[in-house]
Parts: sequence; structure tokens; C-alpha cells
Amino acid sequence: MTLWTGNPFEGFEAQKHWGRHSLLNLINVPKFVMEYLSPRYFHEFADSALDRLCFLAVAYSLPVLWRRHRDLLPWVYVLGILPAMSGSFTSYLRFAGMAFPVFLAWSAPPQTRGQRILRWCGLAVMAGLHLHLVRNFVLSRWAG
Repeated sequence: MTLWTGNPFEGFEAQKHWGRHSLLNLINVPKFVMEYLSPRYFHEFADSALDRLCFLAVAYSLPVLWRRHRDLLPWVYVLGILPAMSGSFTSYLRFAGMAFPVFLAWSAPPQTRGQRILRWCGLAVMAGLHLHLVRNFVLSRWAG
């Protein structure tokens, strides 16, 4: 950050101008639902469909973690659910990437043929998204 802007704390300064994160959003469930259902772009800073899809992947991991690693559920809530609610999905990918128990849930060995097919489809989608995000980063566009 220092090399690009000259200020190591520029990210904190910039957040003052966005005004999307608030603890009051945690109790405003109708706003959360409306934000979830109203993406306008595929991948932007705000109103991103990709952020909503990542939230869905985090939510999908909760039942698996409940069965296998209940002690990790608080981490998923703090690192994956609360940032989505407090920030109205603003730049959610950077939060979901830190929710490490989600990766444990998705790495569970598939038991049925349907689960194996789902895993391969998921892997293909994630590879495509990775290429998209790398392209955005290289072109200095919003990458997460």
C-alpha cells in the first residue's frame, strides 16, 4: 500500500468514504435479505453477484461443519457470516477467503457419485473464477 499510494494506512482512510459497514446492519435482517437479492454486477466493489455466490458457499458449509467440526462454527460466523451482514456484501470475497473452516467443509471426501460430480463442477467454476480474479488484478481492476 505504501508503494502504490505513499500512505501505509490509505485503505483505512478510504473506508471512511464508503460508509457501507455498520454494526446496526447486523440486526437489520430485511436489509440483509434485500441486499442479498439485489446484485447489479457480476464482480464489483459493491452489489456483486460473485460476493453473493461466495456467501452461499459459506452458508452451504455450515451443516457439514455442524456434523464434523462444531468447535469451528464460531469462526465461520465471525469470519464469514458477520462481515456479509455488517457490510451488505461489500467486498465480501476478502472476508470469505479468511473463513478457513469453510475450506475444511468443502474438502470432505465425497461419499456418493453425485457429490463427486458436484465437486468436479465446483472445481471447474472455482478455476474459472480464479482466472477472472487474476485477470482483474493484472489489469488493475477491482479484484476483491
